[in-house]
Amino acid sequence: MPESPIDLKKLRLQIALKYGVELDETALTILVVLLLEMKTQFVVMKKTQGEIVTEVQQSKKALQVDQHHPRWQAFWHGMGQWGLGLCLVVIAAMLVYFTSLNNDKKQLETQQALIWYKEHYEAVQKVIDKSGIRTIEKKPRKRIK
Repeated sequence: MPESPIDLKKLRLQIALKYGVELDETALTILVVLLLEMKTQFVVMKKTQGEIVTEVQQSKKALQVDQHHPRWQAFWHGMGQWGLGLCLVVIAAMLVYFTSLNNDKKQLETQQALIWYKEHYEAVQKVIDKSGIRTIEKKPRKRIK
């Protein structure tokens, strides 16, 4: 560490004027050593503080409003707040809707098929009645015990 020459007389006068205390050379030397140690510690602390301030400023950039896309930022913030629940509700509603739609379609097809079978049966019965064809009835067999 490069040391500049220390002027003890000047330092003694400054302390005497500022605090009104006369110090001898030993006390002045100890004071100078402590001041130099404190300066080196302050340099390290100031460097660390500068790094911390830089990190805080960089993290503030991430938390600031995006000037180019503020609506997208608000949208994704909202998605983080309540978006997942909303998405799940929308998906569940869609599943229920499409399931009921599919069931309605199957029920309609079944009803149309039943109407067609009914009409076909009635038409066949009319033809049978007009032609006079009777179906042969089976006689029940008697059981032998």
